[in-house]
Amino acid sequence: MAVRLRATSDRLATQSLAAALRVDPSLRERYDETMLRRFLRDYERHIEQLAQAVATGEHRFVVVYGETLVPIYRRRDVRMNDVVSLLQGLQEAAVSLGSSTDAAAIREPMAAWIERMRHHRRLPGDHEGNKAARFIFKGAGLGDDTVV
Repeated sequence: MAVRLRATSDRLATQSLAAALRVDPSLRERYDETMLRRFLRDYERHIEQLAQAVATGEHRFVVVYGETLVPIYRRRDVRMNDVVSLLQGLQEAAVSLGSSTDAAAIREPMAAWIERMRHHRRLPGDHEGNKAARFIFKGAGLGDDTVV
C-alpha cells in the first residue's frame, strides 16, 4: 500500500484537497487560492509520511511529523480544526485508493495523527471560547482606565 501511495502522490494530493473541501466547504471562504495551493503542496510531504507509517506499521512517523506542523500552520494563521479537515480529506482519498483490507492500515495512523492535531485545538485562536467566562475574567472593563 505504501508503494501505491507514493506512486500516485500527485493525483492523491489533488483528491485529498477536493475531499477536504467537501468535508469543510468553509475552507474556500477562509483561505485564498494561494493558500489552497500551499495546502496542495503540503500534501506531498503528508503522503510520504503516511506511506512511511503504513510501510513500517509505526504511528510515530505521522504523529511526530504532525507535531512539527503545528508551528508552521500557526505561523500561516491556519486553525488546527482546518488542519484536521485537511487530514480527514487525505484519509478519505487514501482509503479510496486501496482495497478494504488496506483501509485499516491507513485509518490507524491517520486516527493517531488526527487525534494529535485535535490536542492542539485547545490553544487560543482556534475557537471563540466561553463568552461568559471571558466577560468575568476581563471584568467587563470595570475599573479599567482605558474605558474612562
